[in-house]
Amino acid sequence: MANGKNCFIQTVKLPHVRGRVRYISDPKRQENLYATYSNMDPKFWRYLSKENQADFIRSGTKGKCIEARELIIMLPPSLIGYDHDILLKYFTAKFVEKYDVAVASALHHNKRKTNLHIHLIFSERQAFEIPEEKIASRNMFYDENGKHVRTKKEILDESGELRPGCKIIRKGEVYEKHYFKPKNPEFKSKKFTEDMKYFYTEIINDLVKDPAEKLKVFDKNSPYLPTRKIGKNNPKEKEIRIDNYLRQEWNNMVDRAVVEGVTEEELCITKKTDIAEPVAESIRSEGWKPDLFRKILQKAIGKLRGFIQYIKETRNAEFDENGNPLLSHDLRIDVTPEPLPPIARGERPGSEIQEAEVMKLDNILHKMKKTEQRIYAIEQAKIKLEKELKEVQKKWFHGKEKKKLEQKIAGKQRELSKSKDTLSQIPRMNGYENALEVKKAYKSAKRELDKVRKQQNAWDQAMKPSEKMYLVIRANRPEQTKSRSVHERLEEKKREAAQQQREERKRSYNRDCL
Repeated sequence: MANGKNCFIQTVKLPHVRGRVRYISDPKRQENLYATYSNMDPKFWRYLSKENQADFIRSGTKGKCIEARELIIMLPPSLIGYDHDILLKYFTAKFVEKYDVAVASALHHNKRKTNLHIHLIFSERQAFEIPEEKIASRNMFYDENGKHVRTKKEILDESGELRPGCKIIRKGEVYEKHYFKPKNPEFKSKKFTEDMKYFYTEIINDLVKDPAEKLKVFDKNSPYLPTRKIGKNNPKEKEIRIDNYLRQEWNNMVDRAVVEGVTEEELCITKKTDIAEPVAESIRSEGWKPDLFRKILQKAIGKLRGFIQYIKETRNAEFDENGNPLLSHDLRIDVTPEPLPPIARGERPGSEIQEAEVMKLDNILHKMKKTEQRIYAIEQAKIKLEKELKEVQKKWFHGKEKKKLEQKIAGKQRELSKSKDTLSQIPRMNGYENALEVKKAYKSAKRELDKVRKQQNAWDQAMKPSEKMYLVIRANRPEQTKSRSVHERLEEKKREAAQQQREERKRSYNRDCL
């Protein structure tokens, strides 16, 4: 990309301006606080907060009330050499001179002293010189929520008394008092942030002495893509890093295209066609989805790479009257989408813990199954013996046989009781109340293992090289000028040799005739 660092300015909405003003200016809460400044008494922010909250409640708007806004201005490291108070006041005064609003600012370094920056909190509303009062032209009634109602009956209870929290403002009394003018809509616009980038870039560049520290504002109309800043403890850090990787790959591909002779206008059209328009359509139909944005960018990088290959392949070609290259053979252009960086995949999910849990529970169930099979076998043997005993009891003089069968049945009963106890003890010995708990734990462990294996499969698929995609441009050179095969060239040589022989015989005949 072009040389020079981009100016970074961030606009932040503040739902609790008093706390924020105290936070940025508190040396106990800031490790590297160099200077603070405010052009208003602290009570100003209290009045501003109170009036904004009151207006917000009256409007019935959902969400959070925005009490003020904040600019975070990143500075080149060398500016720390200036007097801290003068530097902060200079940057703040420039803003006040432009917008004439209340401000509170602070000059900070981050913990590692790698990021010098200014926090500039400002009011979106200017204060009235004399507070604006609204006088009631008749009695006005308000319910418990502060909402204006039409009649007195609406704020009375069943006994006709005023309900707690409701109020009446008599005719001639002040029912509203405003200390501030309406919010300046300019501060809500994207244009404001863009203007601030140009505004402070010019100020910073006037102060820095090293040309390498000169800043520039990223030109959104250029063929390049801006990278995004990753803030401290940003939960979307991984996502932003992947996006930045692809954006930088696009920018590198743009640089290569410029070197190959592609014009800025052509690259801007390519960016619009392959990135801006597909992204806009995706947002309209699907909403903002980072995965879809990445896929669009991956495809765009692949297509631009293919365009560069096309330029290289046709550099020495002949061209027709319309400027199209004449191709004597098909061109196979690689337009494979750019693969995601390794960071997008991370480490392969491990399944050792889940596999061990499933194996343990499977072993418990196997023991229980064998015990249950033993119980079933004992029961069947006992039933058989009981049938034999029943038959023997019908006969005379079989007392000895009868006694023997009774002893066997008693033995089987003891075996049965012992096996049943073993079956109930197996779960308890492994920390489970009963067989049902073991079965539930096994199903849960299987689900967890299946889940991890799906993740592993997805990771393995992502590790596979992207399937190559090619754009084939067919040959268009006239037949008579195309390169011919070896066989065609040999046949032509034979025809030429035969023609030469016929011409030689003809010349020889003419000489003989003379």
